[in-house]
Amino acid sequence: MSRSKQFQQLLILSSILITDVIFLSSSLTIAQNSYPSRSYCEGYARDYADRYARGGFFRGGARGAAGGAAIGAIIDGGRGAGTGAAIGSVVGIIGGSARRGSDYDNLYQQAFDDCMRGKPLR
Repeated sequence: MSRSKQFQQLLILSSILITDVIFLSSSLTIAQNSYPSRSYCEGYARDYADRYARGGFFRGGARGAAGGAAIGAIIDGGRGAGTGAAIGSVVGIIGGSARRGSDYDNLYQQAFDDCMRGKPLR
């Protein structure tokens, strides 16, 4: 085999190897970037849970006050409505805040897990 033939075969082989290395490194880079980072998913999940968590301080207090006023008025006539509203608002605030916390935690975890898996964001 002549030297030029050997050189030509070596050149072809090295070109194939270099091409393989380039394609392999670019495919690894693409695979690494296809999933969002942890910090991005934390921010996304926090925002999602803030927007969609139900209940809360004010809504619970308003519902509790309305319910308490109605029950107080039924039990003690017109005089018990104020006391019932005060008690109902406290109970409503506590219940509404607890419900929002529970909803927030569930929504946050669900959105974070979906984001980390690369699922389409909502």
